[in-house]
Amino acid sequence: MLKALIRGAAFGAALTASTLVATAQTELDFASWQLEEPGNSDWWKAAIQAFEAENPDIRIKQNYIPFADYLTQLTIRFASNRPPAVIQISEQNYGAYASQGWLAALDGRIAGTDIATDWASAQADLKWDGETRGVLVSNSALMLFYNEDLLQKAGVAVPTNWDEFKAAVAKMTDKEAGTFGLSAVTTEHPTAVEDLHRYAMWAGASLVKDGKYNLTAPEVVAALDAYRQTVGQNAPLGNNSAVARQLFVDGRTAFLVDGPWVWSWLEKATPEMRPKLKMVRTPFDPQEAPGGITVHLAEGLDEEVADAGWKFVQFITRPEWQRAYLKQTGQPAGRKSPVLTSEDIAAAPQLEIISEAAMASQPLFPTDQRIRGNFAEYSAILMTAALKLLSTQEPTEAVLKAAQDQLQAAIPLD
Repeated sequence: MLKALIRGAAFGAALTASTLVATAQTELDFASWQLEEPGNSDWWKAAIQAFEAENPDIRIKQNYIPFADYLTQLTIRFASNRPPAVIQISEQNYGAYASQGWLAALDGRIAGTDIATDWASAQADLKWDGETRGVLVSNSALMLFYNEDLLQKAGVAVPTNWDEFKAAVAKMTDKEAGTFGLSAVTTEHPTAVEDLHRYAMWAGASLVKDGKYNLTAPEVVAALDAYRQTVGQNAPLGNNSAVARQLFVDGRTAFLVDGPWVWSWLEKATPEMRPKLKMVRTPFDPQEAPGGITVHLAEGLDEEVADAGWKFVQFITRPEWQRAYLKQTGQPAGRKSPVLTSEDIAAAPQLEIISEAAMASQPLFPTDQRIRGNFAEYSAILMTAALKLLSTQEPTEAVLKAAQDQLQAAIPLD
């Protein structure tokens, strides 16, 4: 009897120990501004739930931070040595964290995976000091949205090149009738900085060339004078991106150049308006990527937490979850090869247009580490220049000369 009790106690202890091992969890703090956004939040939460089901020893602590406060709160957490283990960042902003040594090197983990061989070209830009510091979850390219009804009534064809686009926008503007050729950001907003780069690139110019600022080059001055005329004369002034999109959805503007996520905005149109609103790949090259969504591991994590974090990164970048991301959010996956099935395309043809444009896209912003590490300051200077171009009579060349001098003083490139 005694031996039986001993054996029973031993078995019970072993069972208790195994139960503790089975239920012991590594908590993984994950920071994102998309955890409460429609579409994006549905995908993240579904992925997290599936990941936890597959990995019961890991629990994801969802840390939602509103986008308006996101960069500030991340900086505070890193500076106070309590960073999230896994961090979502917009591609153009990651340099501010990589430059501080806050993001872990991932090359050793990426080697031998399909991230090394089957990822969009923007993945190569996530290097800092020669080491990969993140993984591209989604890529994107700008799309051209247009109001088919307005164009047909005005006898204007859908543009097929850059010059046709500028001419069509001007022809569609009738301010007395309350119709504008273009929806665009015309107030203090990050998209205004994107527009300076967009208009330069579409004109075959670049704000940074051969490692130096190039804002005063004749081709850049001409390109941004075209920005000044096309946007300043044909888009309502004082609008942020949300208002610009809504004006297009309401049928007040003929064209909008924006990200693929605007497709979901079209569903806000009235039943009468919705069939008139169309989307195509921008008919002028290069296809431009305004910055994808990236995920990163914090530097200095315990090995157990770092391993758990990498498991999560690998999970959300699996083909099936990349496909689900594109279908759920309308934003292209980070993968280079197609993720959609023929059934997906038949059900939602716009996803193929979005995906193919993204695969051909080029980074919109300079990849120089000095600029990427000081992107907020770089953007602030160019923001001032963009608003001057839209709201003053100061010569374009003078505005750009002042901006270049400020950039060289704040972020020297030579």
